[in-house]
Amino acid sequence: MIYSTKELLQMGETQYSIKEKVKSHSLYMISRGMYSDNQNEFIETEACIFKRYPNAILTGLYAFSFYDLTDYVPQKYDVVTPQHSFPIRKDDISQSYQNPSIINIGVSIVETKNGLIRIYDLERMLIELIRLKGRYSPEIYYEVLNSYRKIKDKLDYIKLNKYAKGFKNGGRLLFKIKELI
Repeated sequence: MIYSTKELLQMGETQYSIKEKVKSHSLYMISRGMYSDNQNEFIETEACIFKRYPNAILTGLYAFSFYDLTDYVPQKYDVVTPQHSFPIRKDDISQSYQNPSIINIGVSIVETKNGLIRIYDLERMLIELIRLKGRYSPEIYYEVLNSYRKIKDKLDYIKLNKYAKGFKNGGRLLFKIKELI
């Protein structure tokens, strides 16, 4: 399990006891302020990122890769945060900002082997693919689009329709999705 320093302190640990547990290898330091009781979780994972930045939502190429819609392995975690959020200054995170009125549309909490993460569901990611087509290279765009065509029977079109209504140009987005899929 992954813990933040704040969580360990709330569990009754002290700064000194945390340091001692790290020295005795009963607790492992993943990165500054992040610890694990399992040696296999020694690398910083998406679960660490979402524990450190609870408002962040996994999106973009990393979400497409998470859902096995592309073979591309992203070098960075793509996250979206509300406008006017504090910038995330980490080399392995690509942050973008979104209007608070649409940021929570389609957010789901998924259990991974390393912990809970916040990620957009398949329907929202399809809207993101169409809406932000220019962010992706043509190869990746068409690879993901073809993957969506293969799983189109698994998509919830009622949910997709509801999500699209939350966007300013929702009607145009739905028309484009129906045209492409």
